[in-house]
Amino acid sequence: MLVQVVYLEVQPEKREAFLAEARANVQASRAETGVIQFDLLQQNDDPTRFMLYEVYRDEAALEAHRHTPHFQRWAERGVPLLTGERVRVLYRQVT
Repeated sequence: MLVQVVYLEVQPEKREAFLAEARANVQASRAETGVIQFDLLQQNDDPTRFMLYEVYRDEAALEAHRHTPHFQRWAERGVPLLTGERVRVLYRQVT
């Protein structure tokens, strides 16, 4: 199992557009066979900060996810709504 956590900050005036794109990406990602869990979380004290919590069966599933049409749409329409850099951290289950 492979977990990817992605920290995102959205331009305040683009938050609603971001949410529409992110929700579409989350919904489509959850339908992938290699995806165990895919969640979008919003920070309580800052409505412009989000976290994607993604759980994949293995590295091949993560790689397959990156080649889906919905991921490509996310990269083209969702990512430009961000400010700053996305921070990605990969984790492996140890117990």
